[in-house]
Amino acid sequence: MAFFYDPFMKTLEKVLVRNRTELINHIHGKVLEVGSGTGVNFELYAQKDAEVYAIEPSVPMYKRALKQQQKHAPNLKVFNIGIEQVPQQTDMPKKYDFIVSMLVLCTVEEAEKAAKIYYDLLKDDGKLLVLEHIHSTGTWYGKFQTLVNPLWKPFADGCNLTRRQDYILKNAGFVPVEEKYFKLGTDWYQAVMIKK
Repeated sequence: MAFFYDPFMKTLEKVLVRNRTELINHIHGKVLEVGSGTGVNFELYAQKDAEVYAIEPSVPMYKRALKQQQKHAPNLKVFNIGIEQVPQQTDMPKKYDFIVSMLVLCTVEEAEKAAKIYYDLLKDDGKLLVLEHIHSTGTWYGKFQTLVNPLWKPFADGCNLTRRQDYILKNAGFVPVEEKYFKLGTDWYQAVMIKK
């Protein structure tokens, strides 16, 4: 999947770069990017006054992210770990001013557990920055997503088309201070969230 990911996402990313930039413009201080993938956000961090720690559990994705890190953001640190391993890392902060979660919670096996870890890792006055595709609940397209999801998940490295990450995060105790829903083929959710 890592080999095909960037070419597959190229057209979509030409649109999403605006959303990514809008969210990342907020950052400063200590930042945790969860599921950095191939490092698509790294160039956006280059001019920011931020100490960025990026994590990516997939080894092939991590290797591609390292190349982007060396090219665009040499001060950014990349770790080949998943979210559940962050609290045990001695070379990473225990709390963060910002957590960046973009196109991640669709793939994480236990999204509810991950959301709770986000909550624990975020400072009390910190912000969670979210960009996720979500299930188009109650529409013909949502029914189509439900139908193809069992075939899509193994093809797309575990990506789940039938999750409502907005609900998962709100149920974990996050409150949106900015949010918007929009369509790009499927339904999307973008938000800046704080702890309740």
